[in-house]
Amino acid sequence: MKQLIAISPILFENINYEPGDELPIHNTELITIWVENKAAVWKDISEPVKTVKAKSVTAPMGLSGDAYPCAGLNQDLIGKPPERKARGIIPEPCKGRRKSSA
Repeated sequence: MKQLIAISPILFENINYEPGDELPIHNTELITIWVENKAAVWKDISEPVKTVKAKSVTAPMGLSGDAYPCAGLNQDLIGKPPERKARGIIPEPCKGRRKSSA
């Protein structure tokens, strides 16, 4: 079975059809105009849908190397800071709300 699929936005009978939406096929005059002007195309619904998997195009964060020679062994991350526990950072407790200066 074939469906009429919108390629560009189409306003028909007070409904705005976006690209990829199925169009109604009860008005044959408009169907021929849409197809001739390449605003819509006939597609067979039995065709398999192609899916594309995303690939990373950027480099991973951080480069190998000695970032902080005084930090000790196994600290070879440039541009990517080590975890807070590995750096010896202890979170401070909340001191409460600030007083207003007025």
